[in-house]
Amino acid sequence: MLTKRNPDAVHAPRGYSHSVEAPAGATWVHIAGQVGVRPDGSVVEDARGQIDQVWVNLGKQMEAAGLSRENIVKTTVFLTRREDIDYYRESRGAFFGDSPPASTLLFVAGLADPAMVVEVEAICVK
Repeated sequence: MLTKRNPDAVHAPRGYSHSVEAPAGATWVHIAGQVGVRPDGSVVEDARGQIDQVWVNLGKQMEAAGLSRENIVKTTVFLTRREDIDYYRESRGAFFGDSPPASTLLFVAGLADPAMVVEVEAICVK
């Protein structure tokens, strides 16, 4: 369904794809930034837990729209702490496996809720 490209003429990406092409006529689904909040509204206390919860929440949003990981074209990720990058990459790798989408990662001074350390938004097609 999606064509992922990582041409040899560009440095190999680390855990994401350089470009992803969606087929003609695809329906686009934009998923708002997901954070480390449990279904009951409680905030996951530690950074690793928040990072893992983000993927759970993103997965539930996709499930509700009839999507799976393979439908994600691009993610935009906001991290507030550089020391969390290695675990973020590990957790992202576990979520996407061998077929990651295009992605942008930004380090930011903070998120809307100061208790949050990560937010991930996604653009999908079906």
